[in-house]
Amino acid sequence: MIRSTRWTLALGATLVAVTALAAAPSARASVYTVTRTDDTADGACNTDCSLREAILAANANHGPDVILLPAGTYTLTLAGAGEDQGALGDLDLRDDLTLVGASADTTVIDGGQLDRVFDVLAGVHAEISGVTIRNGRVAGPGGGIRNAGTLDLSASVISGNATTQGGYGGGISSGGSGTLTLVQTTLNGNVADGGGGALALSAPATISESTLSGNHANLFGGGLYAYAKTQVLFAGSTITGNTSVKTGGGIYSELDPFLSVTQPELRDSILAGNSGSPQRDCAGPVESNGYNLIGDASDCKDFQSGHHDLVVPDPKLGPLAANGGPTPTHALLAGSPALGQSSSCNAADQRGQARPATGCDIGAFQTGTACVAGGPNLCLSGGRFRVSVQWRNHQTSGGGHAVSLSGDSGYFWFTGPTNVELTVKVLNGCGLNHKYWVFIGGMTNVETTFTVTDTRTGTIKTYLNKLDNTFATTLDTGAFATCP
Repeated sequence: MIRSTRWTLALGATLVAVTALAAAPSARASVYTVTRTDDTADGACNTDCSLREAILAANANHGPDVILLPAGTYTLTLAGAGEDQGALGDLDLRDDLTLVGASADTTVIDGGQLDRVFDVLAGVHAEISGVTIRNGRVAGPGGGIRNAGTLDLSASVISGNATTQGGYGGGISSGGSGTLTLVQTTLNGNVADGGGGALALSAPATISESTLSGNHANLFGGGLYAYAKTQVLFAGSTITGNTSVKTGGGIYSELDPFLSVTQPELRDSILAGNSGSPQRDCAGPVESNGYNLIGDASDCKDFQSGHHDLVVPDPKLGPLAANGGPTPTHALLAGSPALGQSSSCNAADQRGQARPATGCDIGAFQTGTACVAGGPNLCLSGGRFRVSVQWRNHQTSGGGHAVSLSGDSGYFWFTGPTNVELTVKVLNGCGLNHKYWVFIGGMTNVETTFTVTDTRTGTIKTYLNKLDNTFATTLDTGAFATCP
């Protein structure tokens, strides 16, 4: 049973959309719920339904449909590259579809390196959210996704995908008459044998509150390869740690022999810390739309102080990590030149952290004291208390993955989403003893360190369970004397 608040919110939004579609006479929306993780195509999508069977059913049912994909790893095993009906190889989207996963850290679609993962055909409008798309591999464009339709991708991770035989777009290739929109999405660890380790774009795209990190191209554009006259906008995003064998480690934009106003633009974004030869961060016509931080602007267009841009080699970023929110981000470290240097940011960052109206941070990460749910963080008692846990056994260590159950309670898993390790409550006892209470229960003997932070006052409490000790239930009714 899926009990994640993120799943509940996504499901609620999806059902509202389905209700609206059902009210329209021309739409015949169906909702398909996937019930198994293996890759089968041997029957109808009913109580026994794989992801592939759900997509085949949606393709056959004309009109916009919805697929609900619970937590799990869905690995493609039916080989057959080049088949465009969806029965073999990649998952071909041939009709309008909304696919909703539980969250990017629990719902994984794995290409098994037998083909790309998704192929969005021309004329199709696809919306995908709350998933990780990984291990696609194809001799051609789009290692993870090839898009020729309208693709809206949100709160997702595209990682570990690859193209071979000179293919462009290790993570995503979007072109033809298609359009691409990325929101709160991270592309990392993708490899293109040609150009565009993360993205290869020859059609309009908007990338907002997203991160391109650690992608590689064997030719040009470790983060992005933009074909000539391609309109691309990065807003509130971070492009760092990408590499290319040739020029344009972060972004490579093809030169247009005719003067064109259509080219990649950056606003409120970080483009720094990439590696290419000779241009590290960008090569070709890449334009500033204001309030950017760029490491090497020597081959970019019009990045200057008049546009409130900063040229700083080191943006002082933390490693790509779960910093709250739906997808991994690079936190801004103390002393980062990106802190408070923009005045045109969107309402929230990649994690969902609210941005101030003025003096917001450049890039995908906004600093702040508020609790940001997701990843390692539970936000309890009206979001006032941030709860996280670190664990260690004899072989390894890590951070707990948080799942909300209610406004006051949640649980953590360590090695897999079906293995609940610890539960926690933060209760308002102010009316009884003028304290906030912390209750913790566990089913583990690994070392755990709970950290509970009152984000309003900054008060922190920690709770330690030593390695090889059976977890002792904690009932701390005097935890925080910070009422109200």
